[in-house]
Amino acid sequence: MTFGVELRRWRTERGVSQLRLASTADVSQRHISFLENGRAQPSREMVLHLSRVLQVPLDERNHLLVSAGLAPEFSSASAEDLAEVGDALSFMLNAHEPNMAIVIDSAWNLVMANDAALTFTAFMAPDPPLFQDRLNVMYAIFHPEGLGAHVINRAEVEPMLLWRLAAELEARPADEALRSLVTEVRLLASFPQASVPAHRGLVATTRFNTPVGELAMFSCLAAIESPNDVTVSGLRLETFFPADAQSSERWLELLDREGAEDVGRR
Repeated sequence: MTFGVELRRWRTERGVSQLRLASTADVSQRHISFLENGRAQPSREMVLHLSRVLQVPLDERNHLLVSAGLAPEFSSASAEDLAEVGDALSFMLNAHEPNMAIVIDSAWNLVMANDAALTFTAFMAPDPPLFQDRLNVMYAIFHPEGLGAHVINRAEVEPMLLWRLAAELEARPADEALRSLVTEVRLLASFPQASVPAHRGLVATTRFNTPVGELAMFSCLAAIESPNDVTVSGLRLETFFPADAQSSERWLELLDREGAEDVGRR
C-alpha cells in the first residue's frame, strides 16, 4: 500500500478526522489531504511525527516508512536474543519466586517464565495445546485441554480477557497475529458475546481447581518500553499473586507436592 492509503487507514482506525489530525500534529489540513491522495510525499520526520500522533506501534511505524519509500527506523531483535534486557527480565522473574511470573510478546506468546510458572503449567496442563506452534497464554486459558479446563469462574474470566483482547486489537488493527488469536479464542470461549468485564472489585481473580483445593490468583501486567526496538517494545511482564491467605497456603502446598513428585520421578 502507498503511504497515503496507510495514513488514511490509521486515521480511520483511530477515529480521527483530517482536521483533527492536522490540528493535533500542527500541520495544515491541506497537507494531510495531499499526503493521503499522493499529491505530496512525506519526509522521514513527518512520517514519524504523524505516527506518534496516531499512536502507531513501532513495527507499524516501520511499515509506514517503507510505504513512503524510506528505510525502517526501528530494529527488531529476536525474542531469544534480548541482550541486557533479557538479563534484567530474568532477574525480575527469579526475584518473584515462589510466585509465578512470565514474559509474553504482543500476541501473548510465552517468551520467558520462572520456575514457579513452569511448574504450575506442567502440573495443571502437562501437554498444553499450542497455537501456531507456540505456547500462547490466552489460547491456553481458553482451550478446554489447557489451563482453561481448570478455571472455575470462566463466566467472569472470559469476558474480561475478551474485552482486553478487543482493546488491544483496536490499538493495533494491523497486527495479524493478534487478530488470528482473537478469532481463535472467540471460537473456544463459552461466553463469546460478552463485551465488557463482568468482574467486580479491585482486581480480576482467576479461580483454579487444583488437587490441593481452589486456588484464587490475580495478576499485574507491566509493559516493557523501548524507544528503538520493535521486539522489546512489545514485551510485557505478568506477575501472579495469590488472592487471599488460603490461596497463599495452597499455592505453597501445590509447589511442595510437585517438587516431591519430581524427586520421586527422578
